[in-house]
Amino acid sequence: MFDFAGKYAVVTGGARGIGEAIVRRLISDGAAGVAILDVIDATYASQLDPTGKRAVPIACDITNRDEVGSAFQEIYKTFGRVDFLINNAGINKDGMFHKMSDETWDSVMGVDLGGSYNCTKQVMGKMREQEAGRIIFVSSISVYGNPGQSNYAAAKGALVSLAKTLAKEGQRKNITANCVIPGGIATEMTAGLPMPPDAPRPGKPEEVASLICYLCTDEAAYINGACIDINGGVR
Repeated sequence: MFDFAGKYAVVTGGARGIGEAIVRRLISDGAAGVAILDVIDATYASQLDPTGKRAVPIACDITNRDEVGSAFQEIYKTFGRVDFLINNAGINKDGMFHKMSDETWDSVMGVDLGGSYNCTKQVMGKMREQEAGRIIFVSSISVYGNPGQSNYAAAKGALVSLAKTLAKEGQRKNITANCVIPGGIATEMTAGLPMPPDAPRPGKPEEVASLICYLCTDEAAYINGACIDINGGVR
């Protein structure tokens, strides 16, 4: 258990899968408030937090900057601050590169990379003012190359470089930026997809959430610009 008393977080793509596991862990560990940004309704939030004050679903298309701006305006009005931003939202539209349409490329880049930019842009200045913050990007084992996922791999690979750059820009303001690189995790998004053949078993969303939440703690303050594989030893 971690102690997140008095801390406020934003989790993108928090309605299900890894995002839901992150939200549940943050609330379980005492976070004062967690905003759940997603285009899908986080139906579990009311059961997790009947008061509606700690687990707060916000409908938001993170590719739309106006929607993102409005969402974060609401978040800062409600919470007053954001201590942790977990850029978890992502989509995949697979296909061999030579057959891939421009729309397929653009849509994945727009959510997986552009959405992370849009949300991070909303918090970085304020984190610098408060001289504290944790930014986590959820990448993918596909960054190491996976046929049929050139768009997804490129977007998730860019998050690695973004995390390393923001780590350097924020280090004197007590802002850390790190990236986790999950392997085959059992979620709705990966249902029906083959797991890596050398994986001992599918990973659990809760295992990824545990790592991400650790990176948000004071104990992890010296971990900055790191890219951490969580894949059961694959690769």
